[in-house]
Amino acid sequence: MTKRRIRNVRRAATLVIIVVQAGIGSVFAQGIERSKPHVPSNDEMFGWVEEIVEITEGYPEFRRMGTDGDHAVRAYIVGRLKSFGIADVEEQQYELEYRHYEKWALDVKGTSISAYFMRGAGFTPRPGVTGELVFVGENIPKDADFTGKIVVFEVRGQSVPGAAAPLISDFTYDPNGTLAAGTFGGKAGPIPSNFPVSYYQAADQGATAMIAILKDYDTGTNKFYPDPSAMVQTRIPGLYLGKYDGEALLAQMEKSKTAIRASVIIHGEIRNSISANIVATLPGQKRDAIIVNTHHDAGFAGAVQDGSGISSVLGLAKYFSKIPSNFRQKELVFVFDGSHYDWNYPMGANIFADRNPEVMKNTVLAIGIEHIAKKFEAGKDGYRDTGEIEPRILFTPPNQLLYNATTRAIKQHNLHDTIIPRKGALTMFGETQSYYLKGIPSYSLISGPEYLFLGDDTIDKVARDQFEPVVKTFISIIDAAMYLPGPWLKMVDR
Repeated sequence: MTKRRIRNVRRAATLVIIVVQAGIGSVFAQGIERSKPHVPSNDEMFGWVEEIVEITEGYPEFRRMGTDGDHAVRAYIVGRLKSFGIADVEEQQYELEYRHYEKWALDVKGTSISAYFMRGAGFTPRPGVTGELVFVGENIPKDADFTGKIVVFEVRGQSVPGAAAPLISDFTYDPNGTLAAGTFGGKAGPIPSNFPVSYYQAADQGATAMIAILKDYDTGTNKFYPDPSAMVQTRIPGLYLGKYDGEALLAQMEKSKTAIRASVIIHGEIRNSISANIVATLPGQKRDAIIVNTHHDAGFAGAVQDGSGISSVLGLAKYFSKIPSNFRQKELVFVFDGSHYDWNYPMGANIFADRNPEVMKNTVLAIGIEHIAKKFEAGKDGYRDTGEIEPRILFTPPNQLLYNATTRAIKQHNLHDTIIPRKGALTMFGETQSYYLKGIPSYSLISGPEYLFLGDDTIDKVARDQFEPVVKTFISIIDAAMYLPGPWLKMVDR
């Protein structure tokens, strides 16, 4: 295709997008729009998160994959989808293994210190393991012999200054200047900078166990339950220590004239269980399909991670279920993936692709939504609500038509504190990651507050007033894509 022809196609397609976004595929000389369904309100979608969190907090293992809480929240999602009048709702079950942690403890010279199990770390024999404590700071010395010792290590966080956004983005929408003045991820960010490689190094050098101090989480929490970005593959037992308990332990070690010994206990077992992807399908006039997904499992209460994503996708499903079927030119497939926290990341999305080859063959666009989050500042006394939202990253397909539709929708619906990263500048995260790697045009809306994987991800962290802007932005994007040929969406021209 010649450059001139490509330009003509773009002009024509841009006109189509503008018309579509004006009124669900209708063209009136007077500019009158067809009536549209009501978008679920902020309060309605936030209410769904409240219900999900209430269910989750009723179970000791919250809604970790394969647990009773996981099952209960899946049932809630199915019921909610059916209440919208969606006829085709399916729970696609699959088997899995998960590590159940029953008991964990740290004892130093006869004194119990509050700690939390390191996700993925090895179980101990019933009596536990005992060894001399050795402090290594923030790095594992290359040639040190840790045989028979328990390594004490400081985990450091990482965040990105908001002022760096222009260096990594094609588009930044920051009308109030709050993004540029702040950071992505608070002080510590959700993912450590020097872990978990250090865990493997300590194990390879003979360590009996590891105690990891969460040095940059200023609330002092030790409740850290990460996804594969920071969980460990089983080598040795490991525990997390909060910042202030860690400082006290290091002071005790420095003051002692002799080596201090400690014992670590982690009891548990590997369990076989069931989880599922929940799939709601709205048929379209053509074979092309658009997937909209999120995940339903979480390490703790999971209000932001990912009760907020569940509610956003529910909001889109409810809205589009009210659109007359003749205006849905493409099939819409809403998927609530399980097992986001598995090594086969994102496991639920990968299983969905394997189980639904016909849908994948027809998919011309995938959209993932996660983490509608408020920005909090952490301190020793807890969290302070800044009144701002956690900056958002919207990974966008390298397609000029979709890019134009996306930037227009972001501004139209005031999805502030949002960047579209430059192609290749950041690793794409989220439930559409593996679809993106398969070459499917993919969106992923995601943010990374520092409390994301902590026990502190509670209902107050959800950005209640941001559900409508998020959902409306994606309604506009889907409306634009709905009336464009699949090959146009797959064109890489940006």
